[in-house]
Amino acid sequence: MNKHRLLAILLTLGCMINLTGCSRDIVKAASGANVQERAVEAENVNKGKKSDGENDRISQEELADIISEDDTLEKIVDPAYEEVERYLDEESAYKGFQGVALVAQGNEIKFAKAYGNADYDDNIVNKVNTRFAIASNTKQFTAVAIMQLMEDGKINLDDTIDKYFPKFKYANQITVRELLQMRSGLVDYLNAAELYFKDEESLKILNDYREKAYFDEYVSDSRWTADIILNNLYLSELQFEPGQAYDYCNTNYYLLGLIIEQASGVSYEDYIKENIFKPCGMKISSMSAEDTDAKGHGSVESGEIVVNPKFTFAAGNIYTNVYDLLRWERMLHTGKLLSQESYNEMITPSEDSGYGFGLIISDGIIRHSGVIDGFNSYTEYDSAKDITIIILENYDPSTSILEAKYDGAIIRGLIK
Repeated sequence: MNKHRLLAILLTLGCMINLTGCSRDIVKAASGANVQERAVEAENVNKGKKSDGENDRISQEELADIISEDDTLEKIVDPAYEEVERYLDEESAYKGFQGVALVAQGNEIKFAKAYGNADYDDNIVNKVNTRFAIASNTKQFTAVAIMQLMEDGKINLDDTIDKYFPKFKYANQITVRELLQMRSGLVDYLNAAELYFKDEESLKILNDYREKAYFDEYVSDSRWTADIILNNLYLSELQFEPGQAYDYCNTNYYLLGLIIEQASGVSYEDYIKENIFKPCGMKISSMSAEDTDAKGHGSVESGEIVVNPKFTFAAGNIYTNVYDLLRWERMLHTGKLLSQESYNEMITPSEDSGYGFGLIISDGIIRHSGVIDGFNSYTEYDSAKDITIIILENYDPSTSILEAKYDGAIIRGLIK
């Protein structure tokens, strides 16, 4: 296994560090805010957001100002986080961890460091602002979009989905809420493709890859369309009665993306850009694999696989970096995107699963992970300590530190 030494920029240790490199809050009082989103002031007053009105808004200009412009930055370390650095250094040296890790307390970045290569072929190293595929961490964005549309009166969580998918014979038994909670009974089109896809066109695509060493490369095929995925949904049977069990299933969030499109009247991508990326100041986040700086390595021989966005869609098609994910985490968990009531509903887990809406919740830790060929992602928010942990990797899931230390407990335990 190749070892990669990192160029490090040692910042002044006594400095309180945030997204620009020195002390500045992500969330400030703002006047004249011009974020193009849902009517925030009215939503705050009428729907119970924790807000005093204009003073609780975050302006687009302020959020744009904290985007890192230093594309050489590879390291930020607060003295209290040196053990975190030592641990990750060892994981990189001996177990091949490559990617970016970030830890923040409140709005201040306490630790951020890049490891390994973004691109082996061109010998490009990862930097703190390198963009990665975040795979299933996309689901929390999808869940927030559904909750926003619910607040706007455009979606009822307890409606059955036959109004959106009238051709599906079981649609009148499944609610929007059950899709959010992974309790629909649907077959997973992504992780159980050979069970889900039954029509002739789909089987031909799968057969084209079945003999290859890397069968998972079928997810990159441009022939996949929403129509193919829906046509196979109509042919599918349920695994269990909706609402009676939990089963993690990407099909749920694929369908939620289509519901967002029908309820909002715009594409899923445009909705997320206007109602989440823009108000959060996530200017480099996108749904285009072309905007990914890092190549996935390990599980794919060439590292060149680019997942067809029509295939992963609302279940896993966002590309971003740790800075933008921190902006997202702060906006989500400080009441800037949803009313308190909606947020509480989103982070209330089912008793038998720990799954809420696009998030896993346990003992005050709100988290999710994502895995797709050559990429891993992990986000975690400790509500008691106001600590955010974000890890993005571009290496084989079988050797991922996220595979072995799934809940971030080790990193949390190393913070002084």
